[in-house]
Amino acid sequence: MNFQEAQARFQWLEGQRAAGRMNEQAYRNELNQLRVVDATGRHWMMQERTGQWHVYDGRQWVPAAPPVQPPVQPPYPPPAPPPQPNPPAYAPVAPQPTPVQAERGGCSPAKILVYLALWLVAWMVIAAVVYFFFAKNEPVVLLGVAAAALFSLVLMLFSLADQWQGQIAEIKTERVRVRRGDHDWWEDQTFAYVRQPNGRTRKMRAMSDWQVGDRLEKRRGETHIRVTR
Repeated sequence: MNFQEAQARFQWLEGQRAAGRMNEQAYRNELNQLRVVDATGRHWMMQERTGQWHVYDGRQWVPAAPPVQPPVQPPYPPPAPPPQPNPPAYAPVAPQPTPVQAERGGCSPAKILVYLALWLVAWMVIAAVVYFFFAKNEPVVLLGVAAAALFSLVLMLFSLADQWQGQIAEIKTERVRVRRGDHDWWEDQTFAYVRQPNGRTRKMRAMSDWQVGDRLEKRRGETHIRVTR
């Protein structure tokens, strides 16, 4: 296998992985087969996700540009290249996010403080309204407000800590039973079934602009879901 053939095979594998038709383990197993040995006996592989070429220097995989043309043959037989150690059976891993990316998608302390400040201000306003209009004569009502605030804080922290990604495999409307207070009824709700890289399917309420095939990503430290087409 030469460099051009390996590059074409990588593009196909990356397309299969991005479309959700190949899980991460199968993707890496196939990528591990895309090895090229140059004229000097060096082993080359491409990095997962990026396709950047790496060469094995005898101890580790290092980024490098592959030779564009074969070396010119000298008029006399060249000396045999020294034996190269066998490289490890795992492709170079994907690069770690840069500090800017980590700050945008990570759960940084500054971002957590912003969310906590917004949560505190919102519930202080709610508590003030409840006290002046409903709880002046019954302060015990504020205990219910405090319980609701604590519950919302737990939900917010859980949402900030959650992270996942996947592709929408199906969107369908289902009839569900809704209960509010002492009354319940049936109503139609639209759900998206999201297939994740680990093979599991996540069911969630669908937004109006979501479509089958969209890729969804929930990053740690964010409360919204990113959509790419």
